[in-house]
Amino acid sequence: MKNIDRAAAARRLTENEDFRTIVCLIEADIFEAFRNVDIGDTEALERTHQLSHGFKLLNQRIAKYIEIAKFEAEIASNSEDL
Repeated sequence: MKNIDRAAAARRLTENEDFRTIVCLIEADIFEAFRNVDIGDTEALERTHQLSHGFKLLNQRIAKYIEIAKFEAEIASNSEDL
């Protein structure tokens, strides 16, 4: 899959209302999981942190796909101007 196609798919995904709703629900679930970790339960805290970090990385990767395509489009546009 080309970067531009990947970016288009990522943009469609982030603009999808159902996706945004699910993202908010997952974030709320993760926050609730943090709140429910017992003090001193380092294993549960670590698992919850890993879940939170993985979810953050997923969102960052989606954003990165969009940014890479924007960057490539800008470079292509600048090279056409030369």
